[in-house]
Amino acid sequence: MTQGGFDPPPDEDPAEGIRRWVERLPPSAHTQWLLRHSLPGEQLAAIKDLLHRNQQAAAATQIKFDELKQQREADPDNEQLDNLYDERFWRAVFMDSAHSMSAVGMLAPFIESLFVAIFDGLRKRQVSDAGDTRRQRADDHFWNPQIVFGREGPRGDLVAGIDQLAESCGLKPYLPNDYRKTLSALFAYRNNMLHNGFEWPTETIGRFSNRIASEKWPEAWFTSADRDGKPWLYYMSPDFCSHCVDLIDGIIDGTGRYLKERGG
Repeated sequence: MTQGGFDPPPDEDPAEGIRRWVERLPPSAHTQWLLRHSLPGEQLAAIKDLLHRNQQAAAATQIKFDELKQQREADPDNEQLDNLYDERFWRAVFMDSAHSMSAVGMLAPFIESLFVAIFDGLRKRQVSDAGDTRRQRADDHFWNPQIVFGREGPRGDLVAGIDQLAESCGLKPYLPNDYRKTLSALFAYRNNMLHNGFEWPTETIGRFSNRIASEKWPEAWFTSADRDGKPWLYYMSPDFCSHCVDLIDGIIDGTGRYLKERGG
């Protein structure tokens, strides 16, 4: 029996039997082989589990808050209920921010590291002289998705770099159609949350609001807590979290189809 549980029929050429077996494997298996020691499926499962638990906690908090609101409305002169209502209100507001920070803090690095690993795996499949220092250094830049090459030379830009490199090596047609728009929104939100915390400066909120409109990100991707009729805090919506998870599945599946069609 061959490694992995394959045992070709006695009258079949082993090489042909293995080829048929490989052909029947799902695309995700080809991506797994490319990444070798990485376990993207298991990592994604852990992310999904935590996102689900956070959504359950948010729903439970909302139920308790609605119950308190009803009690307050039934007893409007109860100062203790007023104080408790204010405390629970602000706790819920910032708990949503904490859950949003948790989501983007898992999803954005996972997607970045996934693309870095995919392109590194593709690089290692290229035939080159291991002693050719010039080729190695050139490959270091070519296969790095964290930079993009423009007229003035390379510069750091993860989203544009991923898109440019995916197109250059032929991977782009196999990726989800809206992957660049999704990555732009996800990493813009990640950068703001990690640099500004839960409460962003007014100018930053304004720029992010303008970017949502100018880049035509779906309204369902982000929700907000408003102040004076304007966004004050931005949250990743559950819909956008689910969309990002689906995107990851699409990246893994698309990379596998790319490898499969190219004899990977």
